[in-house]
Amino acid sequence: MLTVSTVLIIDDDPDGCEPVASYLAKAGHSVRRVSSGREALDAVMDLVPDAVLLDMLMPDMDGIAVLKVIRSYLQWSAVPVAIFTAYPEDPRLWHVSRYGVTHVFTKSKVNLDELLWWVEQQPRRVSPQSTDSASPPHAEL
Repeated sequence: MLTVSTVLIIDDDPDGCEPVASYLAKAGHSVRRVSSGREALDAVMDLVPDAVLLDMLMPDMDGIAVLKVIRSYLQWSAVPVAIFTAYPEDPRLWHVSRYGVTHVFTKSKVNLDELLWWVEQQPRRVSPQSTDSASPPHAEL
């Protein structure tokens, strides 16, 4: 598989995702971090990443709401998403597979080598990132 060039981390706790961001960057990946679901949706206009690590609990939009919106946006519909959560027992996680999520990583027990393996298994985007004039929806879900 090709190496992932861009990973987007969506997490409202910068301290919680710093070790992961640093590890991925040291492995040669470009990492962009945003601290809210709203910022992630704004990033749609600038960036279509090769992989996304998404926190479930955020103050403005939870992970499920973010997933619903990015899956409805054509450029993001096939982007691989893994959940990165402090609460692996959260019952909402039972439903993430319907949005194409195949992995859940627990923040406190994350195996960085396993997470890097997941990132590197995702296909790299080979076509230029097109920009759609339509903005992603920002309505509350």
